Amino acid sequence: MSRQNLTTDLHSILNSFLDLIGCDGGSIYTLEKNLQGDDVLVFKAMITRSLGVEAVPTHLRSLVFRLDENSTVGRTGLNREVYNDSVILSQPAADGTVPRQRPRSAIDIAMGYETRNMLSAPLLTPRGDLVGVIQLVNKIPENMETEAVFGEKDERLCGIVSSQAALVIENSMLLLEQENILDGFVNACVTAIEARDPVTSGHSQRVCDLTLNLASAVNREQSGPLGLIHFSETQFRELRYAAMLHDIGKISVKEHILQKEKKLYPWELKEIEMRFKLMKSAYRLEFQGEENRLELGRRLRELELAYQTILKANEPTVLPQEVSQNILELTKMQVQIDEGEVCCALHAHESQRLCIPRGSLSPEERIEIEKHVSFTYEILKMVPWSRGLEQVPTIAHRHHEKLDRTGYPPKVGAEDIPIQSRMLTIADIYDALTAKDRPYKAAFPLDKALEIL
Repeated sequence: MSRQNLTTDLHSILNSFLDLIGCDGGSIYTLEKNLQGDDVLVFKAMITRSLGVEAVPTHLRSLVFRLDENSTVGRTGLNREVYNDSVILSQPAADGTVPRQRPRSAIDIAMGYETRNMLSAPLLTPRGDLVGVIQLVNKIPENMETEAVFGEKDERLCGIVSSQAALVIENSMLLLEQENILDGFVNACVTAIEARDPVTSGHSQRVCDLTLNLASAVNREQSGPLGLIHFSETQFRELRYAAMLHDIGKISVKEHILQKEKKLYPWELKEIEMRFKLMKSAYRLEFQGEENRLELGRRLRELELAYQTILKANEPTVLPQEVSQNILELTKMQVQIDEGEVCCALHAHESQRLCIPRGSLSPEERIEIEKHVSFTYEILKMVPWSRGLEQVPTIAHRHHEKLDRTGYPPKVGAEDIPIQSRMLTIADIYDALTAKDRPYKAAFPLDKALEIL
């Protein structure tokens, strides 16, 4: 938004200068930092009325100038002085050619333009800070018989107005810098979130893109209930921040829960594996000799079948009823490994985990995960959002709510769920269904995901 404001302000300022000084064209260069951190002047605005040019042509937008003596704009910014140059002498030579004080500029060549005179002035705030340079070209004569040049009056007038223009530009650039800082903060937060859960890397950006596309579709709708809704540029920005940060509360969730892929944690499955090895060893000691070979084989196959049942139940898919029943039976499977000491195939808490009907989370773990929405709200409420962005916390907070009050938290109904949150919810569910990077489920094809939605 502020980037467009800056462009509009620069165009308005330049038009005012052209009218006030009375010239054909002009350009504005703003002071910025390049990738190396050096100050450079960037070509940001251009008007040439005789050519009908109202913006910087695409092929000239990459032009930057250092603060040095190698260019008029660079020299103006470096010395912070007004330069009044006659690029072409007023009278042609005897042979009809027009003598030049210096070679024709690259911009003139690119535009097919003839700069005859130029007034180049620094844009200085009342504090003396340089924010850019303005250049005015080709003073318009009062009549066609004389050639106009920029005079001392033009220089004084340009100096007076340039300080006011500099303030306007400085304010616009400060707003733009604030937006850039906020964008950087948001991106840094997303990076931090995804670093804790690499499996869902890219989720926030994808959800953001999908949500903004839905908002754009709403804006294109001309009839029906959605035809009455229109999102402004500021609301798009608000929605973008809410979508990018909708999962920031996950930084409060324990990492092992956040990254849990299966019903049992790896160390729990390893413990079960060790118990089964111990039980097999106990059987081999108990059933030694050729006469016990068949019984030993039967017992070992029974253990192997039990272990394979555990591995099958450990997957975060929908659990068949017969597998669930078999898991419960395994809590009764015991082998004596020492006098008075038995080893159990599954403990009660392990069987409870393995009997989770869908997904990988136990009820307690799911509650822990669901808390991330409340933490998201609390974190985003601490940010002093600027005017027009106040609803970011609320939009993000409601992205797990449902119209029938069965969502979380705090289980509000349709009347309390903003349309922005509804779009965010749809995008979040769609990405969860179609994402190919989830180890606990296969990606749904597009038609199936839309059917589920």
